[in-house]
Amino acid sequence: MVDNTFFELSSIVQSNLLSLSDNKTGVSLEEFGIIIDTVCNSLAKIPSTDESQNAIKQLEVNKPLGKLGPQRISELYTSLSKFIIQAASQNISSSQLESKLKTFNWSSEKIDRLMKVFLVNQSKIQAVLRLYGSSPPKLVDVNWRLDYRLETNTRGPVHELMYIIELLLEDKGRREPLTFTASHAELEDLVNTLKDACHSVKRVALLKLGLQKKGNKLTHEVQ
Repeated sequence: MVDNTFFELSSIVQSNLLSLSDNKTGVSLEEFGIIIDTVCNSLAKIPSTDESQNAIKQLEVNKPLGKLGPQRISELYTSLSKFIIQAASQNISSSQLESKLKTFNWSSEKIDRLMKVFLVNQSKIQAVLRLYGSSPPKLVDVNWRLDYRLETNTRGPVHELMYIIELLLEDKGRREPLTFTASHAELEDLVNTLKDACHSVKRVALLKLGLQKKGNKLTHEVQ
């Protein structure tokens, strides 16, 4: 038996995973295999800003998944990703993983398929999680000043403005500064990248809100 106190899943994730059980399924073993392969392969890579969105888009244009539709694909990808991350971060054993999957009433074929691809990618996923940490440092303050650079060792005289940026990070109660320099063009590029990240966060938040509303609707219908 799996101790659910250390393997917590939201009601929405559980609902989506339960929907893969044979008595409710609209997802074949082939379709399930394509999605879980994509999930594990994506999580085993160093994440980029739009890694999840790109993976979902690739699934949406995958012909065997055509009948599922974009919303269903996105829901399954997100829920399976959260499950895999939880399993990898908790470092559960194969028997614990199998026991947990059985609580979703999946077929033995789907359980075997997930376990196989997860175990192949488990060490890579855990390495990525260790690299980024389960709780990355928080940005608590930003300071900057403008300087004028006359020359560099490699380029000689440059006579350009240079921004000196200091980020104050807090990690487990300890604060540390992170300082870097940037030209005006480099700073503009950084700002644009941060804006793109903010837009991605908004899209994920809207997706999560939509899933919550759908979960609440299903709960009311069941009641």
